[in-house]
Amino acid sequence: MRFFSKAIIGMISFLFTFNAQANIQSWQTINFISQSFYEVALGSEYSKGNHQVRKWVKPIKIFVQHDVGDSKLQNELINAHLNHLANITGLNIQRVNSMQKSNIKFFFTNQRNLKKLSDKHSGRDVARVNTQKTCIANIKLNRRSEVSSAQIYIPVDFAYRNGSLVGCIVEELTQVLGLPRDSEKVYPSIFNDKSTNQLLTGLDETLIRILYNPRVKAGMSKKSLSRVLSPVIKQLSNKGYIASANSRVRKTQLYAMLGY
Repeated sequence: MRFFSKAIIGMISFLFTFNAQANIQSWQTINFISQSFYEVALGSEYSKGNHQVRKWVKPIKIFVQHDVGDSKLQNELINAHLNHLANITGLNIQRVNSMQKSNIKFFFTNQRNLKKLSDKHSGRDVARVNTQKTCIANIKLNRRSEVSSAQIYIPVDFAYRNGSLVGCIVEELTQVLGLPRDSEKVYPSIFNDKSTNQLLTGLDETLIRILYNPRVKAGMSKKSLSRVLSPVIKQLSNKGYIASANSRVRKTQLYAMLGY
């Protein structure tokens, strides 16, 4: 039997700790994830100040209208991403065949018709703010800050010119879950307009998991959220979700479809 001195044992322990920490990416710390969640969950694209937590608590029924572009490809992309979101959130997400049955209306249109469509389905304020953007999403809330409906508009001609069709589908469908704000402080992420990411990153998946953790309730203020956020992140970390997030998102259907 070999005996090791306390100094040697201490050095071995230090090396294991150092190697584990070296494998942790900068976004995987509790502090960075917390600040990122505050940025995208409590902000707004249309107004200043902090909002309450917004999330779906009922099944999502999505109707897609194809006015422009390759409807088969569009459906394949949407279905792949919806499957991924359903897996992360645990929400019941279904496609429906009529606008009347839906609580999310998704329009593939062109730049010329964008304002007319968004005026009709989301109101003029949304159209005025967003008509120069590549893609638009808008959510509506009930009095409990639960998301009750949403609308998404993708001007296909504009998206193709900017190489952002896939990014539009992924970002807007994800944001209407209740993470509506873009922020340059959140990286790597689809929520960062200066990022090149068009598919969900490990950080994005983590933020979605946090939002749909049962301890995070619709209507929470920043103060009430702060009491549960760190414990929720620690729970995800202890279960290995954060450490494996990057590799897990890369095994999804959209990554495979795009050849990653």
